[in-house]
Formats: sequence, C-alpha cells, structure tokens
Amino acid sequence: MPTKRLRPVLAIAADLPLGRLLAPFRDKDQRTIPWLFALFHALEYQKDFDIHWITISKDVSTGETIHTHNQTIHILPLGSMGKNILTAHFLTVRRIRKTLNGIRPDLLHIWGVEQAYAMAGRTFRGKKLLSYQGALTAYCQRAPQAFLLHMQAFWERLAVRHYDLITCESPWACDRVAEIAPHARLSCMEYGVEPSFYHLARRPSPTPSCFFAGTIYELKGISYLVEAFSHPDLAHIQLFIAGRGALRERLEAQSTPNIHWLGSISRPELQQHLSTAWFLAHPTLADCCPNIVKEARVMGLPVITTAEGGQVQYVKDGISGYIIPVRDSGAIREAALKLSKDLDTALSMGMEEHQECRRLLDAEQTAADCLSRYHTMLHLR
Repeated sequence: MPTKRLRPVLAIAADLPLGRLLAPFRDKDQRTIPWLFALFHALEYQKDFDIHWITISKDVSTGETIHTHNQTIHILPLGSMGKNILTAHFLTVRRIRKTLNGIRPDLLHIWGVEQAYAMAGRTFRGKKLLSYQGALTAYCQRAPQAFLLHMQAFWERLAVRHYDLITCESPWACDRVAEIAPHARLSCMEYGVEPSFYHLARRPSPTPSCFFAGTIYELKGISYLVEAFSHPDLAHIQLFIAGRGALRERLEAQSTPNIHWLGSISRPELQQHLSTAWFLAHPTLADCCPNIVKEARVMGLPVITTAEGGQVQYVKDGISGYIIPVRDSGAIREAALKLSKDLDTALSMGMEEHQECRRLLDAEQTAADCLSRYHTMLHLR
C-alpha cells in the first residue's frame, strides 16, 4: 500500500548550474543560468512541496542523488550530445523517466527544449508545465544551421505538442510556440538576469566603443555587424566581439583595425566590457530573449538590435536604443553613428526605462512567478 504523502511532490527537470550549487562541480561546470539558480534558492525555505530536481551532466558517469538546501538533486549522465540528438535522446529519456517513476511527482516542471527533458516529459500523465527556451524551429527557418540543430528542431516540434501549459520569456517566443503547438495555453514569464549585474558600475571608455557577445554564426547577424564597422564612417568606434563560432576565421580576416576579436571570455571579463562599452549591438536574425541584451539593459546600456526576438521588450526605438531591420549593415552603421555622437547621448539613452528593466528582470521575481504557478496548478491557494 502506497505511503501517504505529507505534502505534494514537485519535480523540476532542468540544466541546473551545478558548479554554483555543489562544491564537487565548481571547477567543472561554469554555467550561470541565473533564473534557475534563483529558483533553487527560493525553494529552499518553502514548506508546501517536496522538491526534486532532475538534471543531466557530462561530468558524471553514473547517477548521483544529493540532498542539499532542503531539496533533492538527481544528477544523471549526459553522454554524447550528438548521439543523443540522433537517437531522440533515447538513453537519457529512459533515465529521466525511470527517475520520475521513482519520485512519482504531483507536478512536473520542464525547463527548455534543447536537451532531453521535454522529450522525457511527453508521456508523463500528471500535471505538467513546460518553460520554453530555444525556438530551434524558428532558428532553422531564419538562417542556415547544422544538421544536428535541424534534428533538435524536429524533436522540439514533436515534444512541445504534448504540453498544454507553456511559459515563454517573450511575446516573440509565444508566437513561435503557437506556430508549432497551436493548442497550448501560453503565458509570458520573465527569465531573470544574474543578480551581480545589478551592482556593476558603468565606466565608459574615453572614446566610443561597442560590444557584442554571442556565438559567431549567421543567426546572430554577426557578418552584418562586421560589415558595418568595417566602413570608414565607423573607424572611430572600437568594436569588441566576444564569442566563438564557425564564422570567426573568415570575418576576422576581413576586419578593419577597429574590430577586436576576444574569443571566449569569462563572466567577469564580459561584465568589464559591458561596463566600458558605450552601447551593445545585437543584430540577431532570431532570438527568444538573449541574456546579453537583458544584462546590458540592467546595467544601463543602450542597444542596437532587430525586431526578430524577445529583446524588443527592453529596447524602445530611438529612446533606449535602435530597432533595425535584419540583415542591414547600413542600418547598423546609422544607429552606431547616432549612439557614438557623444557620451552624454549614449548614457542618457541607456538610462531610459532602466529601472523598469531592472524590475522586470529580477531573478527573484522569476522564482516568485514559478511558485505562484505551482500553487495554482495544485490548487494550494
């Protein structure tokens, strides 16, 4: 006869930043994932749920279960990412489902569609919630992608159709989900910013500078950014590009002396470049809601970006930055000239709606929104 539960069991399947939470992973896992980090700590003192996290990691070869901060973390082996994608995450899905069968949760919360979590939750018959990240199908529609990403997009379309309740981090993302899962009930929920960004001071460089951070591939519009800053009109503005990717070698060879390629940089280095930049450029072809734009706005930077993504929630055209067409180096150049006119212009535009962005993007608010949804779904309030 099953043991009577004292309180509902909540299972959260997500890529936890293990390095920030558990000492044995500190030097192995460098991910930040601020909203999940904040949610983990917000759940530490709650008394309504028995909390179980399920996460996959390349840093374990066998499953581990750790009890910490009044919660239980089940860490499962990840294995080869390529093999996982080609096999619909078959082995990982089995491991997650086996763990779920042992936990028997009253509510399952899945974060993200890139990994195996959403596929594993398809057959879960209890109450479940999917928090969407990625927009892989949209990315494949808007820019050339590798074969494995097309496979991930296929599994994304298959998985999301099995969820009735889905949260997204932007209206743009909601629209993308509606295209592949028109039946779903969608709602927006901010995925917050790393708290440390709230405490960083601006120290703008003496001469105009622009910062870009992201993967160096076509989807980010990086080739149009380099083309814009290679124009003689922008020779006086220093462009710093952080990240790695397939296009770097070709674009670096075409770059003018004012374009600086930083490669992969640490979190403190990224914060330092945001602190000194006059403005951020993110001419993406598609993005759910890029962290770098949110971080820049929390710090008070104006942003040049496109309308293809959730980042438009935080940038008002001509007020706190510029919304430009995709694939338009001329529009990037024109916006950069306006923002580099003088430092006072860049600083004043960056401060427009700055406090509102800080309020919206508080990671603690993300945690509170999740808790509210859990209580509503389980009729606890």
